[in-house]
Amino acid sequence: MELIIVFLVFGVLTGFLSSMFGFGGGFVVIPVLYLLLPKLNVPDSLVMHMAIGTSLAIMIVNSINSTISHHRKGHILWYIFFQLAPVIAVGALIGGLFSPFIAGDILRYLFIMFAIYTIISSLMKKTFIDMKDNHIKMPNRIKTSFIGLVVGVIATLLGIGGSVITIPFLRSCRLKMVNAVSLATPLSLPIAIVGAATSIFNGIQHPDLPTWSLGFVYIPAFIGIVAGGFIGVPIGTRIAHHMPDRLFSKVYLSLLVIVIIAMIFE
Repeated sequence: MELIIVFLVFGVLTGFLSSMFGFGGGFVVIPVLYLLLPKLNVPDSLVMHMAIGTSLAIMIVNSINSTISHHRKGHILWYIFFQLAPVIAVGALIGGLFSPFIAGDILRYLFIMFAIYTIISSLMKKTFIDMKDNHIKMPNRIKTSFIGLVVGVIATLLGIGGSVITIPFLRSCRLKMVNAVSLATPLSLPIAIVGAATSIFNGIQHPDLPTWSLGFVYIPAFIGIVAGGFIGVPIGTRIAHHMPDRLFSKVYLSLLVIVIIAMIFE
């Protein structure tokens, strides 16, 4: 019963972060499940895979919920979405097929490294925080497609939704934070669908799966966190709509620092 309450509470936070920062919940769900799953008799060798698979399944619901919420506010630039979504889906399929061949600890280290890279690169490019010119300038189609492919592969391997790459990229294209975050939520959907499907497929026959799991998706955590997300999503959307751009970008980077510390010292 206590764990169900924990899942619900973190579900509210996950939904909030999904709509507020486009994280899809992975930056909260993965560290939380990494801590809790061993207490639920999940073998150590499967903990990271189960955390990522469950995060991707949760991301499907949160991405749809957040997308609807942001669309109603008019934040989503759909023409950019249709440039990136198809190649992200292809990258997600590649990442999902390779994920069972990578050890859980390696996935954890990759998770930490990419978060650190995002912070450093964003601070070096001062335009991430100080966006003086918001005239949108997308790169050519080849470069955009390559970035989308990389986003799909990495995000599916790490279960993080891709915002760790897409938001800095979209900021470099001079999008406001609210538009970058709003795009990150629907762009997480192809990653979530392909990644969750491959997590279920890759884990369904594993002999050490715990009860109440579907492949590498832990059902009680999925239900509890998704339920909490329906409370958190509208709160995050409302705050994102009113937050100043400069403050928005600083809070985004600060949150990444907190997540890195939590994962390093676990």
